Amino acid sequence: MAKSHEAETTKPFEKMHAHRTFNAHAHAGWESRYFSEGRDALDGKSLWNSSLELGYDHLSGGIWYGRSSNHQYDELQYNFALTQEIDGYTFYAGYTHLLFPKDNESDDEWSVGISYGDLPFDLSTSLDACYSMDAQGAFYEWSNTKEFKFQEDIDLSMSGTIGWNDGYVVDGHNGLNFFSLRTGAKKVLSGNFALTGHGVYSWAIDREFNLAGDQALKDFFHFGLGVEFDF
Repeated sequence: MAKSHEAETTKPFEKMHAHRTFNAHAHAGWESRYFSEGRDALDGKSLWNSSLELGYDHLSGGIWYGRSSNHQYDELQYNFALTQEIDGYTFYAGYTHLLFPKDNESDDEWSVGISYGDLPFDLSTSLDACYSMDAQGAFYEWSNTKEFKFQEDIDLSMSGTIGWNDGYVVDGHNGLNFFSLRTGAKKVLSGNFALTGHGVYSWAIDREFNLAGDQALKDFFHFGLGVEFDF
């Protein structure tokens, strides 16, 4: 089974390739800030979130829910994806329906991505693109990740990500938006149950102060804690 799940809100869904077996993954966690497209989307407020993903063969789907710590914001996502693995490459195409109950709004997004995990020094690289039907624009992210085992029951990861806006954030500037560095850890407690944690520092690129969509684009640190269960 190929996984690209990150225990943070920018990539809430795990893309599963289960090789004709059924797999399920559940996650629940807390984020110190809602990090989205390099932005502090809730202006310093934290976010509780949970997700459930199911996968069989090339197909996967899931549901994700996030709610701000002050209960003024909530978001629901339904996701479906198709994956394929060829010679070390993993490709996916997905659809996500987003609901914002408190604002009585919704959006539909289409996403595609490619990753390769057989680089020197056990590095992996991935390129993801997401298109918003509401904004009629896209956002691209290129990430490079190094994973290693600290102990038999502890996995660590380090990654760097560059984000590019192309009309996705409609009132923000187009072009390079942010660069972030992330460290993550996962400790298996028993069986398929694990604790996760991560910390991220993001740097804004070419922020334009006169644009409303760039006001939340800034240099900041955020972290998250969670639990995961595979079954």
